[in-house]
Amino acid sequence: MDATAPERYALLPLTVFDKLFERTTFVTGWLVEGTIDADALALALDRVTRKWRMLSGRLQSVKEENETRWRLKIPLGPLPSGYATYALTTSTSSLPLSHYVSIPIPAVSTSLPPSIFLHQTTPRQYDDWESADHPLTCWNITYFPASANNGVAYTCIGFARSHGVFDGGGAAYVMNALVAEMHGREWDVPPLPQEGMNINLIDEVLQREVVAEGSTRRNYQDYSGYTPLGVSGLVKMVAWHLRERWWRGADRRILLMPKPVLDALVEEVRSALRNEKKQTEHVTTGDILVAWMFKTIYSTGSSPGTIVHCTNLASFRSLLVPLNGAAATYPHNAFLPLPYPVLSVADTRSFSLHALTNLLAASRASLSMYHVVAAYNLLQTPCFPNPPDAEETVMVSNVSASRILESDWSPVGSKRTLCGYRYQAVPTEVLFTNAIYIAGRLDDGSTVLDVTLNKNRLELLNGEIQRLSARLARNQIYNKKRP
Repeated sequence: MDATAPERYALLPLTVFDKLFERTTFVTGWLVEGTIDADALALALDRVTRKWRMLSGRLQSVKEENETRWRLKIPLGPLPSGYATYALTTSTSSLPLSHYVSIPIPAVSTSLPPSIFLHQTTPRQYDDWESADHPLTCWNITYFPASANNGVAYTCIGFARSHGVFDGGGAAYVMNALVAEMHGREWDVPPLPQEGMNINLIDEVLQREVVAEGSTRRNYQDYSGYTPLGVSGLVKMVAWHLRERWWRGADRRILLMPKPVLDALVEEVRSALRNEKKQTEHVTTGDILVAWMFKTIYSTGSSPGTIVHCTNLASFRSLLVPLNGAAATYPHNAFLPLPYPVLSVADTRSFSLHALTNLLAASRASLSMYHVVAAYNLLQTPCFPNPPDAEETVMVSNVSASRILESDWSPVGSKRTLCGYRYQAVPTEVLFTNAIYIAGRLDDGSTVLDVTLNKNRLELLNGEIQRLSARLARNQIYNKKRP
């Protein structure tokens, strides 16, 4: 027997919501001022991964007839001294930070290279995680020393994990635990699973709901959040993203939206709704921001007849909580595309911003267990999260509510967070485009929009931010001049 292998394990099956992303590694990155103490971080990671034993687990496959099923193998009892519970790598950049980005971060900037946050040995797909017996969480630190950066030290911190194990909510739970541990605070450690095979709560709840929903004879065809993806569909999708990147200039970029601009935009939309005697309580800042981005990037440069969809990914944990309270802190994939309507480009242009916001907010509010069950049924066969009727989709993920960007690294040496970054790493190195991540807020209140858009759409989005900024500045000058 391997002396570094634990003797007792719990087994937790992953679900179809996880397997959808088996070939994606997701990376969250922080650029901070200061020098991160890797030893202090390692001590905190030691404590977190030993307390929360799922984080010490490994991916494991099992063959069942013609299908491969995946599960987590979670160690119980004492851990052998040679058993790695996480991966932590460090390096020092040979180039100054100014080679990549200026400080302060400009309104628009190209994202830092993924290699700064993601170590080259980090797996990109389930098979590689299993064959390498790799820990589930990977942390990469890249130093930019003060001696090469005009007397100011900077550090980039990368947190990588299989998207087929953790979604954005799960990653936030990990960061909340780590931050608490770095600060020496108590945190709610999830209970140990039982030895041997466990039941995944999503499978448990949704298999029961499938039976209940089936008795209603509902037609699941009207929820079109996913498209079955065969070989030809995969080739077509990859070709579209390659065209966006190489012919239309798509790249990873950061847009900063100043707080006063976002505040003014939100008040403008809510005011317009109130003027039409419409309710505003259900309309969130996220609804307004998503509608504004969707409308802006299709305002010009696209054929009016093109059928488009905003695929906004949202957690469904809150829908499961009444059926199983543990769903509130379920760390694995528990999200699906919101039931937004498919529209033509002409539609997005004809709707006023407040009308489009109201439509998207109502669609979000309509999310129900019915949609979750429909997604669960659809994902029993390989799919991709976009509706089959759409010729184009813009993928949106709003993780600002998780506050993961605002994670406090000060106990291990950070003075402040300057920016945040998000990356998807896949085995083929394809850059998935037409995507916008609402990453969260910086200390000055600016919202970080991490976008992968073609050149024209980037310019539209940035141009609209600049237009709103200029209008706000003019209004402020006018108000000062008024007696």
